[in-house]
Formats: sequence, structure tokens, C-alpha cells
Amino acid sequence: MPDTELQDRIWTALAAHPVYMVSIVADGMLKTRPMSGHLDRDHHRILFITHRHTGIIGAALRSPSVGVAISHEDRNFYTAISCSASEVPDRETLREVWTPMASAWFPNGPEDPDATLLALTPTSAEIWDGPSSSMLVAFKLATAKILGRMPDLGVNATIDMR
Repeated sequence: MPDTELQDRIWTALAAHPVYMVSIVADGMLKTRPMSGHLDRDHHRILFITHRHTGIIGAALRSPSVGVAISHEDRNFYTAISCSASEVPDRETLREVWTPMASAWFPNGPEDPDATLLALTPTSAEIWDGPSSSMLVAFKLATAKILGRMPDLGVNATIDMR
């Protein structure tokens, strides 16, 4: 599959399940948390509403790379995306992506001075995309064993996301 097709698969998967596992290195340790994101394909980024004081903004901006991982086990689709991070100090964009769920963390709404946007821009990704049928996977595993080969369980590739 060409990179552009794989890129589209990743963006489609991101759109299908907007809660991702976001990983950063902070204080010398890998920290991972689930975060709800908003896709901004026009600007090639994923936006997250977050607190300025939690440290994720500072840690993400100091880190050479921030990771986003998604898995769709029912489709046998997995991806780990490397991203660069930046803060978006634009209140209008914050209002555009605001959700009722965000109000649970920011009772003062998008005007809350502690609310900000973290933008993650995908730079590269590793993708695993295999057959979603467990029967087909079992058949391919059995066939490979009988023939003494490695099983063909789909695509595994590292692609440029820029």
C-alpha cells in the first residue's frame, strides 16, 4: 500500500475513535494517559483541550516526540504515531473544539484561563493492519506452519505522516 493510502487509514482510524493513548517523557519517566482529541486535518494536527498547570503542555513541548497510540482490535488495526507538540493559544479555536465533556474539567468554559489547546502534529507512524476475521487469521497461521513460512498477517510499515 502506498504511504498516502496508509496515512488515510490512520486518519480514518483516528476519526473513528477520538480517545487516544498519549505518551510523553516527563521527569525521566514515560507517562501515558487517555485523552480525547479533535482532528484538524486542514492543519494536519490533533487538538487536545488540557490544563496549563498539569505539566503535560510543558513536558510535551520539551519532548522531542510525543506518542499517540490507537488500537481497533475488532478490525485488527493498530498504530503508534510520533508527533511534534505545540500549544495553540487561540481562544477562537478552543471555542470551536469545545465539548460539553470539557466543561466537567473547566467549569468556566472555554474562557477558563487554565484551559489551553495542545496540538500534536503527526510526523511518522508505524501501522499494523491485518485481516479482521479470526477464522482467516487462524487459516493463515495454520497454512504458514504447514508450509514452514512466516504467516502473512497483513501490513506492518513505518510511514512518513508529513
